[in-house]
Amino acid sequence: MVAVTTVTVIRAQEPLGSEAEARIWLTRLEEDEFIQTLLDEALATVDRAFAAEAAATGRPYAESPALGQILSARVGFGDGDHVSEGRFTEAMEVDARGGTASARRERLARTRPLARIAAIIGGKDSARACEYLIPRVRADLDASRVLAAALAIENAVRATVVEMDGVLDEPDHERDLDRIEAMLPDLTVMTDTLLADPKVWAGLADSLEEPLLIAERVVRRQRILNQ
Repeated sequence: MVAVTTVTVIRAQEPLGSEAEARIWLTRLEEDEFIQTLLDEALATVDRAFAAEAAATGRPYAESPALGQILSARVGFGDGDHVSEGRFTEAMEVDARGGTASARRERLARTRPLARIAAIIGGKDSARACEYLIPRVRADLDASRVLAAALAIENAVRATVVEMDGVLDEPDHERDLDRIEAMLPDLTVMTDTLLADPKVWAGLADSLEEPLLIAERVVRRQRILNQ
């Protein structure tokens, strides 16, 4: 049994002035970049909703929603009462997972590591902690949850250094591990500072990018070269 959730995201911040204007807007679905923008906006909104629910209920969500999880997507328009119930005056199916969609989505669809997913589910393989922690830091940072990302990145990077040590005999891999290991003392100071006074300061988000990008590269390289 697979749980399927239906979500309706309403762009209330950009209401359409008339049905004629809405029909013209709908013709933009011929532009693949426009579809991508709408899908990215929708996923970001769902991610914020998940995060808000986690904060309010104490039940953490496992991961941010992704394009590959979308089984079916429709884009359309309607009045407030209809769209709030998931009904449209007019709507079109869009390809969210690949096929005739953008090269980026086709690439994502082709490279999903299905074999490893099956191995992990079947108990023949196991995921490292950093493979969970690093994407969560990225999801928080991309969703502007800077404080959450900043408080989590030290442990995520530390786990990456420990768990990825020696898994590849590759100079770039070792060089990247050395770089993020050298950043750990500063990350510890940052964490302690934020725990003492949890206020986001200017430039904090930017300071997280370098260690996060390197850790992401380490995890990605291992995934590609040492499956």
